[in-house]
Amino acid sequence: MIVTKSNALIGVIPTIPSDAGLVQTPSNITDPDHSLTYTGGTTANDLIISFGARNNISYVAISGHNAALTTTGTVSILNGATLIQSVTISRNNNLMFTFDLQNFTDLRVKFTVSPNNQATTVSFIAAGTYLIIPRGEQSGYSRQWLERQTTSQTSTNLLSAPTGVTQKRMALKGNLSIPNQTSDFIETQWQTFIDFSFEQPFFIKEIDDEPQTSYICYNPKHKIKAHPMTRGLINASMQFNSYNGL
Repeated sequence: MIVTKSNALIGVIPTIPSDAGLVQTPSNITDPDHSLTYTGGTTANDLIISFGARNNISYVAISGHNAALTTTGTVSILNGATLIQSVTISRNNNLMFTFDLQNFTDLRVKFTVSPNNQATTVSFIAAGTYLIIPRGEQSGYSRQWLERQTTSQTSTNLLSAPTGVTQKRMALKGNLSIPNQTSDFIETQWQTFIDFSFEQPFFIKEIDDEPQTSYICYNPKHKIKAHPMTRGLINASMQFNSYNGL
């Protein structure tokens, strides 16, 4: 399991070298406020967002997009013209790409959609460094990226037959438990993550080579407790709300 611990794009205003939208605000792309979005044009298959030269980057995460609105879409991470990673998706899951720490001469995110008369919208893109949680999540951990943020209430008639359905969107709730961690990990790397989690939303990615197994998290509540058997280990846990894009 991977969690983000920094974001180098806060305050960065990207440029749009391909398929720029009309009367749009590029700075919305790096603002964690998901009520702010950027919508590209409909003149090309590829919406390209450029963040320029960025150093010490090991992840790029994308939240709130519609690349797979019609059929499928492909999202790619590039260093200038060089492809770093890409994924083709059939649902609009949030995405997190991870790779070896590297410097970018021009960090670019490319959305490729078909047909090209579909305007691509994106809410938030982050990039920086991540933290690998030793031994991962515990058995029974909720697969947040596969769930739906919709609840429904069905009304019935006197025969108890369904007559109508009311749906409402709700935040997903996660509870991550990471017991038996070393004191060194909790006192150093986990402390850095805790500080970051209170400053900005963070991403969790569950499967290393599958960018779509990701979701953005907020409202963290951290707990750190002594291990019942030894002072050399510490039990940590975190509750949070999440959004997976579906």
